Amino acid sequence: MNDDMILMKNIDKFYDDFHVLKNINFNVRQGEIVVVCGPSGSGKSTLIRCINGLEDIDSGDIIVDTINIYENKKNLQSIRKEVGMVFQHFNLFPHLTILENISIAPILVKNTPKKEINNIAIKLLEKVKLEDKASSYPGDLSGGQKQRVAIARSLAMKPKILLFDEPTSALDPETIGDVLSVMKDLAQEKYTIVCVTHEMGFAKEVGDRIVFMDEGKIVEENNPKDFFNKPSSQRAKQFLNEILMH
Repeated sequence: MNDDMILMKNIDKFYDDFHVLKNINFNVRQGEIVVVCGPSGSGKSTLIRCINGLEDIDSGDIIVDTINIYENKKNLQSIRKEVGMVFQHFNLFPHLTILENISIAPILVKNTPKKEINNIAIKLLEKVKLEDKASSYPGDLSGGQKQRVAIARSLAMKPKILLFDEPTSALDPETIGDVLSVMKDLAQEKYTIVCVTHEMGFAKEVGDRIVFMDEGKIVEENNPKDFFNKPSSQRAKQFLNEILMH
């Protein structure tokens, strides 16, 4: 389909002898929210990191917004301007204020004037409910607040696609809700989103499609209702039984 924003075809990836992604075929349509879940070590984070070239692939094609990202290095640079990434551990610069953390990439990568991006950054801090933290430093913030800053930083580049790599797994339970609330708001704004998460409530509420991975393969793709109520694979049933019992 030509409205695919992300298309992965026959992707294989190895870490030395370990076959981490096995013949992955995966697509995400424009404006779609795809939640990728599965047990630890199933290849979820590797899959999402391949989409913006943080991990190389050994074979196959990845096409993002009609551009084949591995055809040449310039393609990868242009794609990274369109793809926002929110990591598990925030990756904020400790020596920069929150405002500077959000503003730095648009200034350096897109040559956005400082005054213009500062105004945008303040609006983004309002969006993630941290407008009073503009002059604070990352060390002054809780984990949940840092993650909301990381989301604002991604949005500052005006991306077409947002990738979330287990954005709540390093957080205290009481701060997870604030981050998920911001992500739910983004889901209403028609971003194309791929989210690797163990938060099954979020997956059920916000996902358009659930992709379940195990041992480097996509085992099942389904709409949330069917995935949670009547998964088609035995492995997904087992995973859901284990995760929903905790």
